[in-house]
Amino acid sequence: MVSACGQVLSVPNPNDQSPVGLWSLKQDPSPGRVRAKARLELGQAYFEQGQMSIALQEVALAQAADPQWIAIYNLKALVLERMGQSDLARSSFEEGLRWANRHPSLGAELADLQHNWGLWLCTHGAPEQALVQFKRAMSQPGYALREKTQLAMSRCPQMARG
Repeated sequence: MVSACGQVLSVPNPNDQSPVGLWSLKQDPSPGRVRAKARLELGQAYFEQGQMSIALQEVALAQAADPQWIAIYNLKALVLERMGQSDLARSSFEEGLRWANRHPSLGAELADLQHNWGLWLCTHGAPEQALVQFKRAMSQPGYALREKTQLAMSRCPQMARG
């Protein structure tokens, strides 16, 4: 969903694997980021409509425009996971985290990635590692969806079992 101010928002549903935050151009208004944001918004819309192959194409175009933006790796991982490509999804999450380590002041954007990585870890049998990611997400400045992450933390042990 795109808000009136042009930021991408998603409905906070703890069982949903859609992106959890918003993407802003505040930190980087470069032409590459502007193009990437437009492609990422399209990718998210296709993701939410269940059109994964088109979503992945849009994510690839976003990545070509701005390969260092961690929001791209976040959505790419979610799309790949939904397509049943867990190993590639894991790689995308890890690549996003590697980029984030180079730019540690990402705040809410990093929290979104950590939240989704935590969900992935929960559903793939690594609840202890997931809780670490959830706690890291909760510690990020400007993270507005703490309740969603708290709910995911409480449900993680059940997700790991079932």
